[in-house]
Formats: sequence, structure tokens, C-alpha cells
Amino acid sequence: MKVPKAVGIDIGGFTTDYLLIRNGRPDMGYCDSMEKGVITMYNQIISSVNSEYDMLLEDADIDSILAGNTQYYDDSVVHMTEGMVQDFVTYLLNSIRERGIDTKTSYTIFIGGGAVLLKHFLKKSNRLGKYLFIENLKANAKGYDLLYRAYENGK
Repeated sequence: MKVPKAVGIDIGGFTTDYLLIRNGRPDMGYCDSMEKGVITMYNQIISSVNSEYDMLLEDADIDSILAGNTQYYDDSVVHMTEGMVQDFVTYLLNSIRERGIDTKTSYTIFIGGGAVLLKHFLKKSNRLGKYLFIENLKANAKGYDLLYRAYENGK
């Protein structure tokens, strides 16, 4: 069965990249890299928590909260962190929609460590239709290897 429309979304540290695929073929008119990744999200959370609660969170603290290990943090910090993560996810999906790709009508394929980290929040979003998470963190490298081999073989 051919999927009429799919979008691959790679959420990385500094960027989120996307590519629309129509009937199995990449549509390069809908391919871009947005300068919003999980590191920028972490920096916003760290700055906001410091400003609001005079606490110095580290990346490991945010990782812990996102993993559900919230017992070590004030409820207000957990609530603020989770709210900012959900806002970040909403912003990403809205940004992709503004670029002409509707993740409600496209089969959305999430790739990369950032997507795995944000999986719970992405699933909670009301901006998705059918979706898939590729949790193999080496998937991008394997994909680039396949593209390189196809290019070298003249395909």
C-alpha cells in the first residue's frame, strides 16, 4: 500500500528538519531546516526557571523531568518545564503547517533523538493524524548511507 503523503520530521539538537514525500517520492519544494531544536528548548527552560524560581536547572534535570522522574523537583518547576515542552512541540508542528504541510492529513514519521525525547509530548498533541516514531538513533546515518549508495550507482 502506497502512502499518499508522508512527512519525515527529524528533531535534533539545534534544528528540526522536515521533508514531504508524495506517493513515495520526495517533494523538495517542502523540505527545510528550522532553527529550533531541543537544545534551544532546554536553554529557554533553564532561563525561564532561573528567572521565575531562582533555580539553576541543568540539562540532566530537564531529562529527568521529561523521563517522569519528577519527585526531585518542586511541582511548580515540573509544571513549568512540561508546559514549555508542550508549547515547543505545538510551535514545531504549527511551523510545519505554516510551511504547507498538515500533520493531521500526512503520515508523520518522527526521526532522531529529539523526537524520541519528546515522544510523550508529541503524542499528546492534537496536531497529529497517523504517525510513527523511528526510535533507532542511527536511522539517519543508515538513510544517508542508502542515499549515497544510490547516488554512486547512478540511481
